[in-house]
Amino acid sequence: MDALDELLGSLDGKLEPIYVLHSEHPILIERALAGLRDAVVPPAMRGFNYDVVEGKPSATKIVALSQTLPMMAKMRLVYVRDLSLMPADDAETMLAYLAKPNPTTVIVAVAQKLDKRLKLFAQLSKKGHVYVLEAPRQLAPWVRAEAQERGVKLDSSAITRLVDAVGSDLSRLSLAVEQLGLYVGSDRPVTGDDVDDLIADTRERSVFELTDAIGAADRGRALAAVGSLCDQRESAVGVVVMLARNVRQLALVHELRARNAPRNEWASKLGVPPFVVDKLTAQARNYSPASLATAIQELATADRALKGDITLSTRAGDSYSGPQLKALGRDLAERVILERVVDEIVQSAAR
Repeated sequence: MDALDELLGSLDGKLEPIYVLHSEHPILIERALAGLRDAVVPPAMRGFNYDVVEGKPSATKIVALSQTLPMMAKMRLVYVRDLSLMPADDAETMLAYLAKPNPTTVIVAVAQKLDKRLKLFAQLSKKGHVYVLEAPRQLAPWVRAEAQERGVKLDSSAITRLVDAVGSDLSRLSLAVEQLGLYVGSDRPVTGDDVDDLIADTRERSVFELTDAIGAADRGRALAAVGSLCDQRESAVGVVVMLARNVRQLALVHELRARNAPRNEWASKLGVPPFVVDKLTAQARNYSPASLATAIQELATADRALKGDITLSTRAGDSYSGPQLKALGRDLAERVILERVVDEIVQSAAR
């Protein structure tokens, strides 16, 4: 049972005074919020008993709303859009309220950034009030359940192809299932061919475009591919991991050549089909071993920047600290980091 199912399954019992939700997948947050809202406040009662705290929240405002008695209903719900924006100094006020909460109010708070080193989140996590909603490890059963919920029939090839084409973005997977159901109708199951016809395989294409452009040291094509991946909300960490694998393969080509390794062993050493060996060999000619070592260092820097650990300087002369990157917003910060590392790798070939 995943965290979302566990959370929703617990709502038949005693409700907690606060639920803190964190997830990289908006669809899981939406479903958790919907379940909590339905359990706490019936739709007809929400006009007076459902409050939303926008922007930078203060503990004083949250507590004041939480201490308000429900009107013509048993319970109230206070929804905080982003608890992580609350000043750290407000932690004591929140914790003091939660030590003796109003039994007729439930607080549901989303934490876009969950830092358990902070006192508030550390205490809430210790008491079991924090729910980290993650994507399931196996996506196929999730897609199958999503299809059943929507009355869409998917055969096994469609499920496999859909996961391959879309990846682990649950929101996009859910939307794709809905689109396929409308496309095929109820007369027959959705097939893998239907997925190929309707769901543009942009993820795979953009990934290959990026590695091919970097291999060719083509800066323009590489940056365009980064833009495409960012537009698709592809995981920036996943892109860095994929690039690191590709760069290590190019470095291994140099090593195999230097050792005069038999050519028939290269495919197994590189971990690729035989027909890919020639492509990697051609790409490796654009990079010296030293430039590939530099590329690995740049990718490590990008990984740390994505985690907000360092100050990042770009070729254009711009400099971003960890807080400044976060202030850009996740999508823009990831684009800046990916564009920088790709630019550095391609420029290392020129050097």
